[in-house]
Amino acid sequence: MTSNPSPFRGLFIPHVTPFDEAGALDLESLERLTAHFTSLGGLAGLVSCARIGEGPVLSVEEKRKVYAIVGNVARKSGRVHIATIAPQSTSEAIALVRDLEKLPVDAVMIFPPLLFAWGKVGGDLKVRFFEDVARETHLPLVLFQVPVKSYWYDVETICRIARLEKVVAFKEASFDVNLFTETVKQLERENAAMEVLTGNDRFVAESYRSGASGALIGVANVATEKWAAIDLAGRAADFERALAIQRELESLKELVFGEPIVEAVARIKIILQHEGLIRSATVRRPQLGISDAERQLLLDSYRALKDEDFRSVEEDAEPRQSRALI
Repeated sequence: MTSNPSPFRGLFIPHVTPFDEAGALDLESLERLTAHFTSLGGLAGLVSCARIGEGPVLSVEEKRKVYAIVGNVARKSGRVHIATIAPQSTSEAIALVRDLEKLPVDAVMIFPPLLFAWGKVGGDLKVRFFEDVARETHLPLVLFQVPVKSYWYDVETICRIARLEKVVAFKEASFDVNLFTETVKQLERENAAMEVLTGNDRFVAESYRSGASGALIGVANVATEKWAAIDLAGRAADFERALAIQRELESLKELVFGEPIVEAVARIKIILQHEGLIRSATVRRPQLGISDAERQLLLDSYRALKDEDFRSVEEDAEPRQSRALI
């Protein structure tokens, strides 16, 4: 990794997209939520319409509304705004990215096209895709390693894509610690300028020891200040501090990302609604949401975790602001 300052280091939140009870975009809640996130210390930026933001079930016009609102809030606060797209062809990717150039967007994270997972796909096809898109836009691009093995970029291909000047960051969310570690090592050997943002909520703190320069994690929608504290400690090479905070968050992470993991968005929204940050916890089909019984258990457990956290603060002779859950 290069030592030059980069706006693509630090903690990035792929924020949820609020809906009203009828399932339409709740733009008022979206603006309130993003303003809340940008008011907190330790946040590098926001990522719109990723998986946690239910991007796959939003129309193009809905996404444009989300990009505009979040981008304006982010820019007023001096934070980076990354828009997520999920194109299925090179021409579609170029059209989407060119459209984003008209909006308050600082970079584009690209979900791999379905063809990338269609049998054994060599690196040449994947590299050419990014070469073609990069040639047609002035916006920086973010590579995304999704947590699906058939979609994975191998280390050699990642390093080849990293040589493209416009590819500025890489969300590594393979959930495979060996692949993550080997990727970062090889990028360091090649002195790659591309930043590595861990998307592996199972080993966020450990990622910094391996060389991550930030995190892009959906679980940071909740307990944002604590995840920011992990990022701050990790980038300062205070790995023991980062691990200690991560242990404090383990129970909360398990609450949110228990099986079925697909309903993690519903759980996050329920907590954000409980905190008064969004009006409704509605999610879109095919997500089903969670039962009333699980909802009650989730909130009871969340309140217990907050109570325990507050007790810890009171017992601390020098309490830190980063200990607050939200």
